[in-house]
Amino acid sequence: MDRGAALLTGAGAATTAGRPGRAAYSVAMSPTGDAPPRRRGRPPDRRSEETLATVLRAARERFSQAGYAQTSLADIADAAGVTPRALYHYAESKQRLFALAADHAYQRFGDEIVARVLTREDTRGRLRGYVDVFRALYQDDPSIVAFVSRAALEAARTPELSDALPIAIAGVLDVNELIVRDGVARGELAPGVEPAGAVALLEVFGAGLTLIAGGDRDPEYLAMLDVLEHLIDGSLLMTPEGTG
Repeated sequence: MDRGAALLTGAGAATTAGRPGRAAYSVAMSPTGDAPPRRRGRPPDRRSEETLATVLRAARERFSQAGYAQTSLADIADAAGVTPRALYHYAESKQRLFALAADHAYQRFGDEIVARVLTREDTRGRLRGYVDVFRALYQDDPSIVAFVSRAALEAARTPELSDALPIAIAGVLDVNELIVRDGVARGELAPGVEPAGAVALLEVFGAGLTLIAGGDRDPEYLAMLDVLEHLIDGSLLMTPEGTG
């Protein structure tokens, strides 16, 4: 078992009723697998925290729209309404700012999964919880949803980002395996359903829901999540009268 999977499934950390504890999952979602370092000195004031949130959102949006290579710190500073020099208070390089933006996005994504997915007791409920995760994040900040997949793609194709997300990605993928594994153990998967195929399908759903979040289909996004819930519940289609 790799370190990301071990952390996510609660090895060496607290669990609740056999489910990974919040602390275990939160650490797994960090790009390095370690808790984010604390700054020395006095705790940051509220204005500093609000500025950081603005900077990270601008970074997510710019990296998602233009890509890592085509985005500069000056672009992000302009989008955030701060000077380029002010960015160095939070990150000494574009690589570090990307890692911070990814850490925040995956941390938030992970917290929502713990609260909305892993608290459910059955597979159908957990799948509904997954939809709730995307709905809640999208309504609060679409840039987080869009950046989750973009960050993984950028890390995969950009050498200097190769170490930015390994634990984070392992954590997300292991949740998919956990859902299917528990479903099999409870006898909830229908006969003939291959578990590996079910895990892959969850990966496809997750990737698709993140990739289109920042596109030009925003008005349709929440409606699409409603339709996905109908698909999960088995109420998407009906048999016309007089047939079947």
